[in-house]
Amino acid sequence: MKTVLIIGGGLAGCYAAVRLQATCNVTIITKGARADSNSMLAQGGIAASLDPGDSPQAHEADTLKAGVYHNNEPAVAQLVTTGPALLEELIQAGMPFDRQADGQLSFGLEGAHSHHRILHANGDRTGAAITSFVQSLLHHVTWETHTEALSLVQDAAGCRGVVVRHLPDGQPQVKTADAVILATGGLGNLYDFTTNDHTVTGDGIALAARAGVALHDMAFVQFHPTLLALNGRCYGLITEAIRGAGAVLVDENHTPIMAKVPQKDLAPRDVVARHLTAWQAKGHKLFLDISAVADFTEHFPGVTANLDRHHVPFRQDHLIPIQPGAHFMMGGVKADLQAQTSLPRLFAVGEVACNGVHGANRLASNSLLDCLVSAAKAAQAIQALPELAPAHVPAPAAPTPNAGRLPALEALQHRAWAELGVERTKAQLHDFLQWLRQFDYRDIDPASLTPAALTVANLCLCSDLIAEQALVQPSLGAHYLKEAQTA
Repeated sequence: MKTVLIIGGGLAGCYAAVRLQATCNVTIITKGARADSNSMLAQGGIAASLDPGDSPQAHEADTLKAGVYHNNEPAVAQLVTTGPALLEELIQAGMPFDRQADGQLSFGLEGAHSHHRILHANGDRTGAAITSFVQSLLHHVTWETHTEALSLVQDAAGCRGVVVRHLPDGQPQVKTADAVILATGGLGNLYDFTTNDHTVTGDGIALAARAGVALHDMAFVQFHPTLLALNGRCYGLITEAIRGAGAVLVDENHTPIMAKVPQKDLAPRDVVARHLTAWQAKGHKLFLDISAVADFTEHFPGVTANLDRHHVPFRQDHLIPIQPGAHFMMGGVKADLQAQTSLPRLFAVGEVACNGVHGANRLASNSLLDCLVSAAKAAQAIQALPELAPAHVPAPAAPTPNAGRLPALEALQHRAWAELGVERTKAQLHDFLQWLRQFDYRDIDPASLTPAALTVANLCLCSDLIAEQALVQPSLGAHYLKEAQTA
């Protein structure tokens, strides 16, 4: 029986495990608990052309347009045609998506979609609902929680395992496998204003980069327009579905910020984020006016609970204070349509992967769908692999503690937000790289670092890759070079 290691316990990793558990010995390794992932935090929903008036072709056209036609078109075609069938399977298995009074599925609308095609569950708690449901289907899988991956193990056959360390103080140990799946999510915590779970720190991208695995489109980081902003800090996502239900972005004078922009408040995320950033730079405050949203607290219970938790008086003034923040990584570990990376037997699924489906700007609610599709394709490819003889890998030597020279996490996050954020200039990118290169994050033994230091080193490496790619990538979509717009 083949052995498969899955690094990451969000929707993509867990769905791959569901598809593999009957025929493979599967272990999920995650540095947090089972509930710690971006998938659990996803509010908006999952997009699919399941409504009779919709079509995969329309969904494909919307995805390409939002991605500024930088997408890999075969990957988009695979997403919109395979995704609905996988969702139908989950529905048949009991996944409780929200329905109308007559029992029909309820479809929401989000930015840059031409049809109501967003499935929700528990209102704005879709990610938690679908990820928990998929985890409930795992009956023959071993979990290793609070365990971090340090490096990939390679031999002539390709990727043969992972060096891991149990947190907080465990010794490194080798775990071998016939295949390894990276499902670690993105790198949102590179920025100090982010929607991402605290465990999402670019680990999978750094693992791949240190092993020489090909990366792609690292310049493209998506900034969500509406994060709950209180006293200069982020307190979670305010789902785009609220704008789909009629909310409007305004300033402190109730001026509609997006009124003169095509598609207005439902323009693609990169467009909205830039307009809000420019408005904020003029000294304005930013709000989401929900006065036109019917039954807000009923339809958005998760957001309501978060607003109440932070004593936001939205019931009185119908305003939610917001600002843009880091949300999603379109680039990542380069993967083909079967989720295979440039290293044989290493697969990448979900946000850590870049199969080109999102292009230069992800279409809202395509991420959870891509988790299912890429995971299903990876599982199918692994099923077809021949089983290998057991790998004989020597145990790693006891690491020599090495603090190295690394920046404080807060300093890195602050500079990344200022210089790798919603708007960039080449001068800022050069300044960032000059500052970054004084630190020891490239040629280090991950096992020699404390978990906290390894997090910083991984984020430093990811930020280096973003800045380098941003210098050669023409301004497009979420990668916005200011000078390119005024030249």
